[in-house]
Amino acid sequence: MRGTVCYVAPEYGSGGPLSEKCDIYSYGVLLLVLISGRRPLQVAASSMSEFEKASLISWARHLARASRLLDLVDPALRDVNSDEALLCITVALLCIQRSPARRPLSEEVLRMLSCEGELPHLPLEFSPSPPGGFPFKSRKKAR
Repeated sequence: MRGTVCYVAPEYGSGGPLSEKCDIYSYGVLLLVLISGRRPLQVAASSMSEFEKASLISWARHLARASRLLDLVDPALRDVNSDEALLCITVALLCIQRSPARRPLSEEVLRMLSCEGELPHLPLEFSPSPPGGFPFKSRKKAR
């Protein structure tokens, strides 16, 4: 097996078929790392709770279910646009879904991050309640 363990899609580690969806999973982990300023696995002693010391992916999923996605944002990112942060986190969560079939294609990731088309909804497996509208406005202007 090649690759950094924390970035590897679950199906890759279990001998499942390799596809673009494995890369999408890794990209989702990378997005979480960038927005949180954390490593995917942080086991050193820190001021974080025991749960937060677990994997970044577990922590992100927990915060999604608790409707606290902005808690993922690195405090060092001063003046971060919360709408853009929520967009990046939501796209990351779409990319790290356990089922490869539910992960978006690379073209869809690009469209979502470019705010083209429909804004993404939080994946059902991470939703604290039935899906509703995404909590931010599109940067695209109506024509």
